[in-house]
Amino acid sequence: MRNALSELPVLLCCVRGGLVAGLVCAFLRLPRALYYMRPRGRRAGLPLRLLFGLLDTAAAFSAAAVFALTLLYANGGELRLYAVSGFIIAAAGAAAAFHGLVG
Repeated sequence: MRNALSELPVLLCCVRGGLVAGLVCAFLRLPRALYYMRPRGRRAGLPLRLLFGLLDTAAAFSAAAVFALTLLYANGGELRLYAVSGFIIAAAGAAAAFHGLVG
């Protein structure tokens, strides 16, 4: 049986992994954000939409890979609610902070 103090390093590791995943996703979505910051009237053609779709897919796969590796490293791959929520909150916060700096 574990006590609550032994779970703190797992939570901190998942928060750190969430920060990494959020920044990776933000960097991969940066070209789309920069393109749509241009003046209105321009629409993305098919090649740009395909590129943006590929970058979004790469962002999703990279976040999933970072999540899986973080859980595997932190506690042997056990899914715990506090670990998952720490990861998600940190990833969303990092991505929002990065996009707040850019746009």
